[in-house]
Amino acid sequence: MFKITGKRHNQLRTALARLATPSRRWVSLDFFTDAEITALKNLAGTQQFRTAQSEIVHRENRVFQDFDVCFPAPRIGAFDDLAAGLESGLFAVGATLAQNPFETRFQFDDFAIQRYPAGSRGIGIHRDGKRYKHIVVIITLAGQSRLFSTTSRAGETRQRIDDRPGRLVLLSADGFAGRFDEDSRPLHGVDCVRTGRLSIGFRSFG
Repeated sequence: MFKITGKRHNQLRTALARLATPSRRWVSLDFFTDAEITALKNLAGTQQFRTAQSEIVHRENRVFQDFDVCFPAPRIGAFDDLAAGLESGLFAVGATLAQNPFETRFQFDDFAIQRYPAGSRGIGIHRDGKRYKHIVVIITLAGQSRLFSTTSRAGETRQRIDDRPGRLVLLSADGFAGRFDEDSRPLHGVDCVRTGRLSIGFRSFG
């Protein structure tokens, strides 16, 4: 499982090329098999969770959090197979583009599992921290909710990101495609948590 086949190589190449265009900050693609999602979901279900801090304050920004979290989650079994495949696969694919969007090879050393109950408020509008480099990976394993991007902290306009189970979501992070300004990292959040949500996220410190 989680092998970067020729088909997946082409999928990632198209996705990275799109993400590297000036106007793009996220992409979503149909990527995983049912068996892969089931393996990840089953392993996630065996982990220990705690209630996330209800609010994160950074400078003048306040972000609510209404979920349980396993962090740092262990890179074991299917998790490690997935992370290793994406680490090597994304960089190798990036190297085939006219301009590699990745400055260097990277490792996903920040791994979290989030579990939202049905009716949760989700997580408020935020950018992933500037300490995270290259790219952010989000994979939903179960549930119905809305992952969205927006152009402002007020979130008047929200664009749904298709993150249904089986899809791979990639977000631009600091340093991707030569981006280092505040706008390199998309504003996003989660709401409309109808039947709960189970998701995993991989990030790199560079």
